[in-house]
Amino acid sequence: MEKYLIFYLLSFTLASMLSFQGCILDAFNSLTENISLTKEFDISSSFTTYSKTDLIDLSNSTTYQRYQDKIQNISFLRAEFRTLNVSPSDMQSSVTINLQDNNGNLLFSYPLGSIKPADYQNTPYELQLNSTQIGLINSYLSTLSNKTFQATISINNITWTTFPASYNLKAVIDIVSSMKTNL
Repeated sequence: MEKYLIFYLLSFTLASMLSFQGCILDAFNSLTENISLTKEFDISSSFTTYSKTDLIDLSNSTTYQRYQDKIQNISFLRAEFRTLNVSPSDMQSSVTINLQDNNGNLLFSYPLGSIKPADYQNTPYELQLNSTQIGLINSYLSTLSNKTFQATISINNITWTTFPASYNLKAVIDIVSSMKTNL
């Protein structure tokens, strides 16, 4: 009886090790990596209301290019607004960030409120998107041929107290996504 017990125990142990090893090997067949998309907006004006739209193309990312034939899925992680440069430094305005798909459908509109862009030179403003907005972005990204976004920065009620008669704002929208690929 003891021989059979040892035989069954060894058989069970061997089968368990092989199935566990298969799980470990499967984990090495895929890779998850972040894709960071950055779009810079350079705004110079004297108007108290200004809006600028530009394209953000996922295929411009070197990470995306490296794995584009092996991508399983892409999902949204976060979006941020940050200021590279602002003049005059005391400029204040209401800022809204809009993101649309390549057909012009709104994925999200996010008002930052009345801010001083200079406050976001060292620390970005993270957009706290809700689950519906994130779902729209992920739904759009689920079709891997959808690689282009339209990003818009709208600034309104622009004020400043120091001279000159115009302002300059160089701001960035960062969109970070997670990409899972086959190896």
